[in-house]
Amino acid sequence: MALTINGNGTLSGENVTSSLNLVVNGQGYSPTLTLTDGATINWDTDSGQVATVTLGGNRTVAAPTNLEDGSFYALEVVQGTGGQTLSWNTVFKFTGAVAPTLSTAAGAKDFITFRSDGTNLYEQGRSIGVA
Repeated sequence: MALTINGNGTLSGENVTSSLNLVVNGQGYSPTLTLTDGATINWDTDSGQVATVTLGGNRTVAAPTNLEDGSFYALEVVQGTGGQTLSWNTVFKFTGAVAPTLSTAAGAKDFITFRSDGTNLYEQGRSIGVA
C-alpha cells in the first residue's frame, strides 16, 4: 500500500502516484524488520525495506516478495552460534557474480544492500564482519 501526499496537502492511498516531489524535513526511514529464521528465510518487503535475521543453521534466502523497481533494500545477517552459511535465491545478483562469504564468529554481523528492478536485487554494497 502506498501513501501519497497530494499537491493540496491531502493524503490518499493504495498505490496512487504523483508527479510532485516529496521533501522530508527530518528523517525518512524504514524500521528494521526481524525476519523469521528457518530452513528457508522469507522476506515480504512490504513489511520493511531494512531487515535482519539471526541464523540458527545453514539457511537459504527465498526470493523476496513485493519488490519495487528503483527501491533499495538492506539485509543484516547475524551469526547465531557461528559458522552458519547462507544460500541465495537466483533473484539476488552479486558483484562479480559471487555471493559474499559470511563472517563465521558467533554474533558476527554482515550487511548487504541491494537495488531492485522490480524482479531482481542487485548488490550495491557489502560490509562483512562489522561486529
